[in-house]
Amino acid sequence: MQRKSLWGSYKSLPPKTRVMLGLGGMAFATVGMGIADWIEEQKPATVVEKQELELLSPIIVVDHNTKK
Repeated sequence: MQRKSLWGSYKSLPPKTRVMLGLGGMAFATVGMGIADWIEEQKPATVVEKQELELLSPIIVVDHNTKK
């Protein structure tokens, strides 16, 4: 007996089950984003935390004056 890959196992599920898995994943992500927003409202970031996040964010410079 040969073992199936994860994709092969997923594809062997009935279509209705795959749809339910997809919808369940989307619902889980939506609830997670809502909970994250609620937590952020309950405990807003301090000035120090905002400065730390600003240091970690990438800086992107776009120079439109360069000629090719």
